[in-house]
Amino acid sequence: MMPKEQRIEHMKNRIAESKKALGGSRYIGPLMVIFFGIVLFLAPVLGFGGEFFGMGVITVLLAIVWAYSKSRDATQLKKEIYRYEWDLYNLEKGLEKGNKPTL
Repeated sequence: MMPKEQRIEHMKNRIAESKKALGGSRYIGPLMVIFFGIVLFLAPVLGFGGEFFGMGVITVLLAIVWAYSKSRDATQLKKEIYRYEWDLYNLEKGLEKGNKPTL
C-alpha cells in the first residue's frame, strides 16, 4: 500500500471511530437524573421532609451541567468528523489527480 492510501485508510478509521463515539452519546442518563431531582424537589409537597427540596434542587442542577457537558462533547465530535471528512476528501482528490494533498 502506498503512503497516501495508508493515510486514506487511517482517516476512514478515524471517521468511523468518531461516528461510533457520537452514536454512543445518549441523554438518557441526564434525563433520568433530572426526573429523580424533580421527584426530590416535589417531595415536601407529597408529605416528606423539607430537606429533600434542597437535594432535589442540587440534583437537577448537576443533571443540567451533565447534559450540557454531553452536548458540548457531541458538538466537538461533530466538528472532528467534519474536519476528518474534509481531510479525507483532500487526500482522495490528491490521489486521483496525482497531486500532493493539502494538509
